[in-house]
Amino acid sequence: MAITTHEHGGHGSHGHDHEGAVGPHTHLTSVGIDIGSSTSHLMFSRLLIGYPSVLQRKPVVLERTVIARSPILLTPFSGDWNIEAGPLRELIEGTFAAAELDRDAIDTGAVIITGEAARRDNAAKIAELFADETGKFVCATAGPTLETIMAAHGSGAVQQSREQGLTLLNIDVGGGTTKISVIEAGRIRSTAAVNIGARLLAYNSAHEIIRLETAGRRFLADLGAALDYGAKAPMALRERLASRMARALFDGLANGTPPWEDFYVTPALGPLPKIDGILFSGGVSEYIYGRESAAFGDLGPLLGCAIRAEAQARGFNILDAGEGIRATVIGASQYTVQLSGETIFVPPSLQLPVRNLRVFVAHCDWSAPIAERAAKAVLGVLGARDPEVRGSPFALAFATPAFVGYGAVQDLAKGIDAALTQLAAEDRPVALVFGQNIGQVIGGMLSAKWNMPCIDEVTLSELDFIDVGEVVPDEGFVPVVIKSLAFGA
Repeated sequence: MAITTHEHGGHGSHGHDHEGAVGPHTHLTSVGIDIGSSTSHLMFSRLLIGYPSVLQRKPVVLERTVIARSPILLTPFSGDWNIEAGPLRELIEGTFAAAELDRDAIDTGAVIITGEAARRDNAAKIAELFADETGKFVCATAGPTLETIMAAHGSGAVQQSREQGLTLLNIDVGGGTTKISVIEAGRIRSTAAVNIGARLLAYNSAHEIIRLETAGRRFLADLGAALDYGAKAPMALRERLASRMARALFDGLANGTPPWEDFYVTPALGPLPKIDGILFSGGVSEYIYGRESAAFGDLGPLLGCAIRAEAQARGFNILDAGEGIRATVIGASQYTVQLSGETIFVPPSLQLPVRNLRVFVAHCDWSAPIAERAAKAVLGVLGARDPEVRGSPFALAFATPAFVGYGAVQDLAKGIDAALTQLAAEDRPVALVFGQNIGQVIGGMLSAKWNMPCIDEVTLSELDFIDVGEVVPDEGFVPVVIKSLAFGA
């Protein structure tokens, strides 16, 4: 059995009344920092953490109140295309000052580096720098899959789909890529990313090209325009380029066929179900929804107009999104789960603690053949990880229905073993997490080959990061800190 207790740390205030909340709850001050391909920004938020009902043991974010938002900064890159720390530090310090907050007032937060910024050589060092400076953070570089998941949550698409039982598309149009997710009844069923973005081509006041990505060159070539740095990019050409991108995006959604080989950043989306509505997020969405009119030397305004026109022409129902360019993490809520030693498994030789493990989730059931289906689910989830996160330690969580007996659990263990055997050492998890009290059974079966803890009665999502602490002497349990990314929608 698991004992769940909220971690009351830092400057969080506790015991405030909240309609619908049950039991203890607390306020946390959180900050989210997003460093992306085109823009960087941060926001401070006040999070109310508590229990929505007496039946739910897992604390959740009950309310989110944005305290302050920074200006939007064009992400600074040096001549070698690494990220420049100086302007980012100035942005963060200026936003702290404007919000009249000091660093000691921050309870928790997140630094997420996305898009082209995540692929720079110093991305991880930049994330760690700001995490170290600003407090107790989730700290991650995100590939296109995590970006897509975050955008779907941040725009409000997942919540709207869950509450209204809708099948929705969320399309996040950024500077370097466009991320697409299909959401059915609140669950993200499939994702994809394509090489479409506002800053595939950027220009100066004289309309001379100052930035031209490989995908931008490919679109230009498709239009019969072989341009390079310094060449003029007149308005008529930019309009044609934006229209071609919008048409390629929706052609890909309609038939799954890319216009050329490197159009997709990830595997293609596959056939679409019947879509009830479409939401947009990302920087270009500000133009799609008419919330921004200023131009920043890129295709943003033209691409926004072209995408909206294309969506309407193809009969999509465009829904309002809660956030656009700021459809990103506003921080991380944090709580501690104390796990009984009766049902978990921790190898005696295992070195704990392990910290900041990103969570990947394998969805399994108890349909025969259990072992084969479980192995396929594990290999599918781990094989779909973005290149940006390969080699980093992670935890693998299992989402299963109520188990139907320990024979089925043993079959699940056999499937996990079969999958781990096929994976290279750097692609194996450092911890397994189960929602039900089956950790000891599975850990006992796997221990002869795999030196990893099996923790149970913890429900995790793809937006969680965990720390696994040392076994408490004479008690037999381990503390697990779960940091869930929080969003403003």
